[in-house]
Amino acid sequence: MNALSLTAGQRVVTIHSNTPGVTDWATRYFGRYWKASPPEGSTAVTGPVVTVMDGDHRAPVAGSHTQHAVFAREPIGYTRHPDGTVSAHTLSDPPLAFQYAPAEQHLRISSQQALQTAASPGRPTRLATAATRFAREMMRARLIADGWVLLHASAAVFPGGRTLLALGDSGAGKTTTALTLASAGAALLANDCCFARPNTDGTLDLLPWPAAAAVGLGLLHALTFTESARSHLQTGEPPHPTQDQRVTDALTTGRAGALISASGRELKAHIWPEQLTRWFALPLATTGTAAGVLLPRVASSPGAPGRMNDDGRSEVTTTVFVTSDEERYPDIFGFTEGSNAGTPTARAEVLQHLKRLPRQTVDLSHDQAANTRLLTALATSLVDVGRDHFEGVA
Repeated sequence: MNALSLTAGQRVVTIHSNTPGVTDWATRYFGRYWKASPPEGSTAVTGPVVTVMDGDHRAPVAGSHTQHAVFAREPIGYTRHPDGTVSAHTLSDPPLAFQYAPAEQHLRISSQQALQTAASPGRPTRLATAATRFAREMMRARLIADGWVLLHASAAVFPGGRTLLALGDSGAGKTTTALTLASAGAALLANDCCFARPNTDGTLDLLPWPAAAAVGLGLLHALTFTESARSHLQTGEPPHPTQDQRVTDALTTGRAGALISASGRELKAHIWPEQLTRWFALPLATTGTAAGVLLPRVASSPGAPGRMNDDGRSEVTTTVFVTSDEERYPDIFGFTEGSNAGTPTARAEVLQHLKRLPRQTVDLSHDQAANTRLLTALATSLVDVGRDHFEGVA
């Protein structure tokens, strides 16, 4: 069996698989943010385990289930049994089977059909994708049990681990803020979500939540990333499986403007964590300490200037926490027992700490160079980073 240990915040989740494609993909997916390495020594594995079997003729046959959910766009039927175990199947073909034993913290994922042999080069199989997603959920459960909470925030890390958080609703400009600062020399810890926990020394510790970044085509172009994405896709590198084909087509043809669906929703490129470094040379951070908060808002008018704003939007509220209502990853197996964003006590402590941090509201313009100057200046004042760190930014 192939084996991989994932470590974050001193917690470990282990993945076992009968095919190296699963553990290889998990290493690639998590390795830039969490420690991903073969288990140390020959001692028995402790902590949560995900066991993945590809082409397993003994995999449970799909049957009827009492409950249904959509997990990362994948419809799943599942049943909670009186003994606490949970069985589940994806409703797509070929089905993936799941069996979870909470007493053992052991999730088994299997497919009767061999998926690895038919996999496209560079693209994870559905088994590999499921393994990484549910291993991440098991890690989330362990971190939450240790007092961490999951924030809806982007984060950029500066020398000494001092970290600037960008908070706000979807579309407020969190990703723009973090990627702009990362392209100017900071290290990216989060583009949309991260873990936070108060430390005994009075600081607020941060950990990454590894996930694909959703980036609009306009922002990719403004950051001068479009050409690199186009080059990689044109040479045969597969796009993220949830990326809309229209986005892939636009990237491969060099289209730079925002792509809007018929429903009015912006279609975005989906970039895996390791691609942020390999495609765009962005440094990633594995830890950070919260030092300041930005509350961005992207100007609706193309001609509106970027500026610091003191219009009263500076309050940090409970909307900073990821809630069950907005979850793409419902807790099907009961890993967190309903506290998938953190316990009430932990959330209250984190919220009070965030409110004590220096913060600034900011209006971002459609001029990327101006945004870079504005955000780096704010970073200097909020996290006490010297201007020489942004050498070359005019």
